[in-house]
Amino acid sequence: MSTDTSGFWPWNWWSGLSAAPQRLTQPILPGWTVAPVVNITEVNSSAPQTEAEVVQRHSYGRQLGRISDALQALIDEREKTAPTDRRFTAFTGMKSEIDGIKLEAAAARVDRLRADLADLRSERPDEYRRLRDALRDVLDEDG
Repeated sequence: MSTDTSGFWPWNWWSGLSAAPQRLTQPILPGWTVAPVVNITEVNSSAPQTEAEVVQRHSYGRQLGRISDALQALIDEREKTAPTDRRFTAFTGMKSEIDGIKLEAAAARVDRLRADLADLRSERPDEYRRLRDALRDVLDEDG
């Protein structure tokens, strides 16, 4: 008796089918953005390990922000004694836009905090009171 089933039609027919797609691309978190991973190698850095350590402590954004703040201070100082330079004007315009974006983001975070506190007030009143009092303490220190 032969056990060869290669000529038996259901086996040949079934082998070409698959219940799942061979390739599936589906976003896991649609609408979310994740900060890009910086790949520091010998190709783009003369000291990749050192640069990686620097970026761990001070992100590129933080570095650029501090450089921008310092440059703005120098431009402000220079404006009192020297004619305007279009490059400085372009820079200060860009920096002003960036500062505006940061302020809008801060306001959005405060709005989210306000909504979260409202949820806590209704769902966990004790936790709400604890956080409210902690926030008051911090705000009173500044005032």
